[in-house]
Amino acid sequence: MEEKYLKKIEFDKIIALLSDYADSAPGKSSVEQISPSTDYDTIISDLSLLKSAIYFIKVKGKPGFEGLNDVSGIFKRLSLQGVLSTKELLIVRDNSYIARKVFETNQTISRDNDGEEDRNIKKVIAEIIPLYDIESEIRRCILSEEDIADDASKELLRIRSSILKNQEAIKDKLLSFTGSDKYRKYMQDNIITMRQDRYVIPIKSEYRNVVKGVIHDTSQTGSTLFIEPMEIVNMNNKIRELINDEKKEIERILRKLSLQCADYKEEILSNFNTCCYLDVMFAKAAYAISYSGTIPGINKNREIRLLNAKHPLIPEDIVVPIDFKIGKDFRILVITGPNTGGKTVTLKTVGLLTAMAHAGLAIPADEGSEICVFNSIYADIGDEQSIEQNLSTFSSHMTNIINILKNADDLSLVLLDELGAGTDPVEGSALASAIIETLRNRNITTVATTHYTELKTYASVTENVENASCEFDVKTLKPTFRLLIGIPGKSNAIYISRRLGLDEEIIKMAKSSIDNKSSDYENVILSLEKSRQRMEKDRIKATEYKKEIEDIKKQLEKERDGIGKEREKILEKANKDAKKLVEKALDKAQHLINEIDQFKKSNITVNAKTEADFRTTVRKTQEILQNKETDEERKTDITADDISSGDTVMLRNLKQKADVLTNPDKDGNIIVQAGIIKMTVNIKDVYKIDEQKEINKNLKMNVIKASGPAKMELDIRGNTIFEAESKLDKFIEQGYFAGLHELSVIHGKGTGALRKGVHDYLKSNPYISSFRPGVYGEGESGITVIFLKDKNK
Repeated sequence: MEEKYLKKIEFDKIIALLSDYADSAPGKSSVEQISPSTDYDTIISDLSLLKSAIYFIKVKGKPGFEGLNDVSGIFKRLSLQGVLSTKELLIVRDNSYIARKVFETNQTISRDNDGEEDRNIKKVIAEIIPLYDIESEIRRCILSEEDIADDASKELLRIRSSILKNQEAIKDKLLSFTGSDKYRKYMQDNIITMRQDRYVIPIKSEYRNVVKGVIHDTSQTGSTLFIEPMEIVNMNNKIRELINDEKKEIERILRKLSLQCADYKEEILSNFNTCCYLDVMFAKAAYAISYSGTIPGINKNREIRLLNAKHPLIPEDIVVPIDFKIGKDFRILVITGPNTGGKTVTLKTVGLLTAMAHAGLAIPADEGSEICVFNSIYADIGDEQSIEQNLSTFSSHMTNIINILKNADDLSLVLLDELGAGTDPVEGSALASAIIETLRNRNITTVATTHYTELKTYASVTENVENASCEFDVKTLKPTFRLLIGIPGKSNAIYISRRLGLDEEIIKMAKSSIDNKSSDYENVILSLEKSRQRMEKDRIKATEYKKEIEDIKKQLEKERDGIGKEREKILEKANKDAKKLVEKALDKAQHLINEIDQFKKSNITVNAKTEADFRTTVRKTQEILQNKETDEERKTDITADDISSGDTVMLRNLKQKADVLTNPDKDGNIIVQAGIIKMTVNIKDVYKIDEQKEINKNLKMNVIKASGPAKMELDIRGNTIFEAESKLDKFIEQGYFAGLHELSVIHGKGTGALRKGVHDYLKSNPYISSFRPGVYGEGESGITVIFLKDKNK
């Protein structure tokens, strides 16, 4: 697509905004090179990847690419076995770090969310090859562009230690000079300095022959000489040698790092290209999120359908969405209406959103919008008067249109603004009609704006051509900027002039000069517009009613869900309480059995019938907890959705538990394992085990049977703690199920051991709300008052 036509629809401004969302300089440069593609598969791929990137950002945030640098020059140097500078090695390190961080983010995404939505972008990120060794080695050896780490090598550390040692020795020697009374009078200042990388001291010029040494510099006035005393010349020479050794070692280290990078030069370049591509893609995604862009559908049917489309360069608070369609019922759309009514904005919106989709960008429109793949977009928009070429506005437009007609084909989108304007209305109208007819005959998708009534008439009676208008409120004298397809526009010049106060005589004269045919046509348009407005009001009311109904429906569903959740909470709480009660009863029963066994060991006589009945009751209760199958479960049929691998079921015919190994197939067959035997059964022959229902049912029956007449006071004085707990169990259960709220337990004062045991027991009882010691008149510390929970809550 030609750049000059893309500029007319302001595509270049979109690219400028998009570049701000790229993090790196290479990313921004790549954004600036973006242009609309004309290949269907490429567009589909780009938009699919964009959708994936948008999802990625919403889930994990936008990856950062700040600091990414171009490595094409580094790649060439490595290919020639050249030695990289510290700056270039730092670029390799930083790029490797950026690539690694993005790669690791992708690994986190893969663990957290392996959905379809972000799979495409994850595939691109997976192309990154982390260069852990190179990154860490460069980071270890190079601190900055000017600084190599001391421990970059053992030899470098040894050399620098020697340099430091010799420097300290020189300083100590020179300090003996500066601190000496003998030399102090010879020195201009009591300092040690350096000249030409050698340590020197400032000596007054008149003592130049007294202090033996090498003169390295002289002050501007000549009064001071910077002399290297002979005593330290050899020491300075040694440092110079060590510095040369240091440079050679640094060169060796840089060469070693460069050779290591050369082994991975292809990966270094590939990682850079991938990160640069990702920077651009995530810039597109972030930009799309900023204006709530959607991914349009792409078709080859030469159809455009835009729903609530907005011009992306108009501020959100003033832009007016439009609905637009072309290609299915008509190939050419003629938009008419007054100036400043939004015709040109509509034209640019259609062209710009089409170009954005071709460039792999989201568009500011609702879901369901579609864009056709065009080979080219041609636009004649705006005033192109050229003083240099001495062309008038009309001539400039016509030159552009001639070029468009010469190159456009049936896979082109043509946008023509104010067609035929800038010349005699009669001739301009005739030319405009002829151009539209030519485009229609060539089946070229065209959107044109005009003021000419003749084109309105043409569009009304010509096949494959449709009228449209930008709505204008004649009462407020302001455009609404809404696009109305199927209704031609009305200039409203006379009506507006009357509203503005133009003399009525002038209005009459103007009306009389309009031929009857034009007047009748305008009246038809006015009638259609009034009918449309009435229909629009009815539609708005219907929409409001529909919304009210939807809101009521949602509220009812919400209330219903709330009731259902509350019911589930109540049932869940009841199940938990019942389970705790049964488990506690079984624990106590086991304690009693153990105590009976102890009595028997101690030769204490126990009633045999009572023991047998007790053991039988405990055994039956345990069987309920482990194996009981309820009538309800026997009757319940399950579906394939009710059962899955990992569930435990009961085989109806064998009365045997089994583990489900596979999900049901289309016939409802599953593979189960019962013990060491695997078998295939149908879901009709099994039921899922739900032990809790039977436990609750049995518990309720047992509790009701066990609950005799409820008492409000229990005397346990003289009992052991174990005996007291057994009595308290029955006493509290009877009180709870009888609906009592307050009970009293008389345990006496004594040593306090029984009272403590009672209080410890009460803390764990599920039916107890709270308890307190007695007060004066109740028995004080010899009694405990118990408050029970409300069984109806």
